[in-house]
Amino acid sequence: MWKEATLVAIVAGGWALVLYYLPQLITVLSKKESKAMTWWLLLMRGVNDAFSYAVVIPAALTGWVLGDLRTGLIVGGTVQAMFIGVFIVGASIPPNPYLASILSTALVILTGASTGEALALVVPIAVVSQLLTLAFMSLNVVFCHWGDKMAADGNAKGIDILNTLDGTGWTLTNVIPAFLGVGLGIDAAAKLLNIIPGWLSDGLGYAGGVLPALGIAMLLLIIASKEVWPFFFLGFIAAVYLNLNAVAGAILGVVIAIVFVQLKSANEEGKKAKDI
Repeated sequence: MWKEATLVAIVAGGWALVLYYLPQLITVLSKKESKAMTWWLLLMRGVNDAFSYAVVIPAALTGWVLGDLRTGLIVGGTVQAMFIGVFIVGASIPPNPYLASILSTALVILTGASTGEALALVVPIAVVSQLLTLAFMSLNVVFCHWGDKMAADGNAKGIDILNTLDGTGWTLTNVIPAFLGVGLGIDAAAKLLNIIPGWLSDGLGYAGGVLPALGIAMLLLIIASKEVWPFFFLGFIAAVYLNLNAVAGAILGVVIAIVFVQLKSANEEGKKAKDI
């Protein structure tokens, strides 16, 4: 199981430690900058951000490295829908679906659990990941004071190193739990699943099916406004009666948004002209 744990840890952020933070640290220590390295770091930063905000990607990669890409896509897409209306606002840290999507996918593939059973663990895992994030943020206060002292001393190199190590720490809050969760927790989870009665397993499956709808509902509460609701119903009607697929619907949505913004801007400019 430790081989699988290593693969999952690589997906959870081990790749970023090697391909992003290590080159960044080498660049800082050597004081040798190049356009190629700059573009490489920008690319890796973009990939890292994509992993963080689109949890279907790390879930799919977890499925791929464990030999079941289809399950990774199913679990990742479901978790993505569950948390589609949840995001960081200021210093408010919500439950983190990133680690939850990875460990849930590993649980389904390595134990043979149903998707519903795995999804029942998504929220608890996300909450644990949230607590780890908050703990590291508390530790960050120490780094901030170090950074202030370095800034006062004019130690730019020290600040660069500190920023790199800080990012490494954030990544380790996902890598270490992913490694230990698979290495130590999968066997225990498998034993637990074996003693779960059928009626409870079915209930967890039904509950797992409801959670994505809850995520969509949370998103609707956020976007609810007089300006947005007509477009929501327009998109719903277009999807149902015109049989638009997701790609066509997304393109249509972008076009409508652009036209709406242009018309709104033109209307505001017209009002300003009248006032003048």
